[in-house]
Amino acid sequence: MTRSRVGLWAVWLGTYAVTTALLYAASGLPDIRVAHAVLAYLVLVIMASRQGGRALSMTMVGLGYLAVKWFYVPPRFTLRADTQLDGVLLAGFVITGWMLSELFAKQRAATRIAEERTREVERLSAERLQLEREASTARVMREADRLKNALLSSLAHDLRSPVSTLSLLSDPAAGFTADVALPRVHEEARRLGEYIATLQRFAAEGGGSMLALDVHDATALVHTALRSSAGVLAGRRVDVVTRQEGLVARCDLTLTMQVLGNLLQNAVRYAPAGAPIDVTVSATPSTVELAVADRGPGVGEQELDRLFVPLQSRTPVAASDSGDSGDTGDTGASGGRMGMGLAIARTFARAQRGDVMYRPRAGGGAEFIVQLPRATVG
Repeated sequence: MTRSRVGLWAVWLGTYAVTTALLYAASGLPDIRVAHAVLAYLVLVIMASRQGGRALSMTMVGLGYLAVKWFYVPPRFTLRADTQLDGVLLAGFVITGWMLSELFAKQRAATRIAEERTREVERLSAERLQLEREASTARVMREADRLKNALLSSLAHDLRSPVSTLSLLSDPAAGFTADVALPRVHEEARRLGEYIATLQRFAAEGGGSMLALDVHDATALVHTALRSSAGVLAGRRVDVVTRQEGLVARCDLTLTMQVLGNLLQNAVRYAPAGAPIDVTVSATPSTVELAVADRGPGVGEQELDRLFVPLQSRTPVAASDSGDSGDTGDTGASGGRMGMGLAIARTFARAQRGDVMYRPRAGGGAEFIVQLPRATVG
């Protein structure tokens, strides 16, 4: 028997002794009956059964029976069984004690099982939370790795547009005066610096958590992208339509310029030489949409699932199709619009909580829509 059990028994035996002394002191009173003593000891049995289990319960039953028999059942102060009341009294005590001990034993067992299940649920919940944290960390790491890969690929892919613009501005044969060319060269150099700084920040921080999402006028974004892509456009006609004035987007300027530049470069590559490229500015209640559309061959059904998947192997586009001989842009082995450009554009858009989507253009051609979070003015 453990020390706690010994202490428990000592407490209840002491309680029994006190109860018995009180009942003995009251046994001479004219209003005290056997029923009073029986009731007092039954209460004692109930309380002992609740805390002590079967052994203590049956012990209190036996002691209670002896006390009632000794002090209250005639002839008093003897244990002789002279009447049937003795048997009834003993049977009542035994049945009551056994039923109470069984009841409380089942209750304690149920309580113990409930506590064990509670601990098990808590353990499983803690393990689930840990697994969810690990899964979340893995997703963040995969996303960071994917974004870094896109950024590294962008170094080779997306710098061609501003470099082409700088080459055009510095070419004497292009006919630009110094007053026109120098401000444009300065603007393109500044934009290149911002782009490289963005790449460095992403590489250092491991993802898009440090993006500077500022508010920008949607139409101004388009015209800035057109100026930055002047070398790639090379005199191609671009029609800009703003369906709703005053639209503003929350985005990173540098990455948005790269997204639009990739889509403009893609349109130049596939649009017929004499057909304009159309850029439309519109909005939904929650997004600003910048659509770049051309009248090229569009995208085949077999290419839709792989349209935004980066391909490592590409087939050069013919000069008659692209206007840029030797370019290895968004063209897969099947001649479709696949490669790095569209994959990078979608990655950069999603890093800004936006997206890039494709839909066939009515009347033929392709339309790529840049979705950016819409900001409120004022």
